[in-house]
Amino acid sequence: MEQQEMQEERRARNFVWAAAEQYGLEPLFLAYAPDGTADMYLNIIIGLSYKWYDAQKLETFFHMLGGRQEELYQGMLWLGLEQALYEKEQAHRPALTDLRQEYAQENLGRYRSFKEYELIDQLRNGHCAAILGRDSGLSGRMEELLQELTFTGDMEIEQIIARMKVILWKYFSYEPKPVKKERGTYFLQKLLPAFHSIGKMHATYVKTKRYDDPVWEESGNGGTMERARHYLLQFSRQGDGEKDRAYIEGCFGSSICSPGEEKLMEEELCTENHKNSHIYITEGYSKAGSPAGERWNEKAAEAEKKIDRREAKEIQEFRENCRRQTEKNRTIYENSIRRMTEKLRLELDTRLDDVPLRARQGKICASQVWRALYLEDPRIFEKREEVSDAGFSVDILIDASSSRKDSQEQIAAQSYILVKSLDLCRIPLQVYSYCSIRGYTVLRLFQSYGEIDRAEEVFSYVAAGNNRDGLALRGAGHLMENSEQEKKLLLVLTDGSPQDDRIAAEGVFYKNREYTDQIAVEDTTEQVQHLKRKGIQVVGIFMGTERGLQTAHRIFGRDFVRIENIQQFSEVVGKILQEKIREII
Repeated sequence: MEQQEMQEERRARNFVWAAAEQYGLEPLFLAYAPDGTADMYLNIIIGLSYKWYDAQKLETFFHMLGGRQEELYQGMLWLGLEQALYEKEQAHRPALTDLRQEYAQENLGRYRSFKEYELIDQLRNGHCAAILGRDSGLSGRMEELLQELTFTGDMEIEQIIARMKVILWKYFSYEPKPVKKERGTYFLQKLLPAFHSIGKMHATYVKTKRYDDPVWEESGNGGTMERARHYLLQFSRQGDGEKDRAYIEGCFGSSICSPGEEKLMEEELCTENHKNSHIYITEGYSKAGSPAGERWNEKAAEAEKKIDRREAKEIQEFRENCRRQTEKNRTIYENSIRRMTEKLRLELDTRLDDVPLRARQGKICASQVWRALYLEDPRIFEKREEVSDAGFSVDILIDASSSRKDSQEQIAAQSYILVKSLDLCRIPLQVYSYCSIRGYTVLRLFQSYGEIDRAEEVFSYVAAGNNRDGLALRGAGHLMENSEQEKKLLLVLTDGSPQDDRIAAEGVFYKNREYTDQIAVEDTTEQVQHLKRKGIQVVGIFMGTERGLQTAHRIFGRDFVRIENIQQFSEVVGKILQEKIREII
């Protein structure tokens, strides 16, 4: 039951984030239907309130609506906001009309069987009837109140608040006043039914915890998230392909693929559940002052011409946060590196054999003497030399979604230990992170095959956005085609919770097809199996919560290991690598 509730909470947040176009936002409200499932349409409306209005002003006003009829007052405000936000957004998202009609029909159907109605129920039913072009069924002062709550799309938040104050005083002699917030009020268990009925709970708004709230932090329940900024960056507006591309390039650096290569790659990888998605591979942006850095700055300047001032500011903020995060990540665990390297070398040494080579001197090989007589080839001697080629390559794919923000430094350190140890053993290696933003799954390539002594590049690891694991695994399979080794091993560092705000193959907000929960897990599992069918060994390295553990088991099966903390990393991962080396070599 708890697992299901957490999944529905995550779905609700996904709807809010997608509508707000601010990924990682901590909304004041979430909306649920009576059966406990996330209500798509109402969560979209919540998200749109953050997109179109000043969040601080709106949330402050909601806090002012208290007293015995708090639920009624807040419900009335949401009725008015729904009308205004629909008018603002409908031109941008035509699919919103169908969702709104479906929402109204479901509500009227659900409440016909109830004999007792509270005031907010009557207003809600009248509002839903009006959405469907029917008579509200209200009369007198009730109909007048509903008409007063018909806020329009051209109203600013200040006008809406002023209008709401007039309505509350006129009909209820109630004046909203600032109140001191109680300690620890932001618990998920506190229900605020905006549309409440006797004995039943309709699509219900739930007040959620705020990690940046000082009262919440003082109560000792704030967790380990950063308080000042729960997420480093809010990725805004989406929908314009050219601007989205410019935004991604500005944040993450240029693609390593030419336009032609990228087109072919997407035709191969962005199919089925990922039909309307993109994949983007980058090595980041080069250091200032270098020739590559200057070229990148020129391209970034061109990209910024395609986006507005707000987005340009977000890009600069994101790059500055990346720079600061890189410095925070630089914590080196030399003892862990030494222990892992020793274990891997010991395993490799017992597996690699000496092989005879033809040479100009050494022990004469009788079977090769004829080559000197007839071919004038002096290499008729035998010399034994140790094979230094491990015979396999390793790829490391790191989850870099915003759920990892509270452990960025730890993940960077863990990855550094692994990369450094494999480098010291001269095992061919590729390492890259992945996140999904604005329809792009971005693979940040830190080190490619044939490159060594670049382990510190993983300190550039920064988490943001969502994680479309299935498409990231397809991208990993594409990159692994560059390996000259016959045998390949892919290590996936994950939290076991694949999800993306862009849906699976259809369109934005297509009901029950968002890339999360069962769809995302099944897709990720299938991609793991696809890689295995190609002869690639895939191992999941799980770093997440208890609720993600079962999902990780389902995705990776027995090829899976859990990491509790940094002290266990070298021992646990070293052990599984040793086991895989025995299987591969």
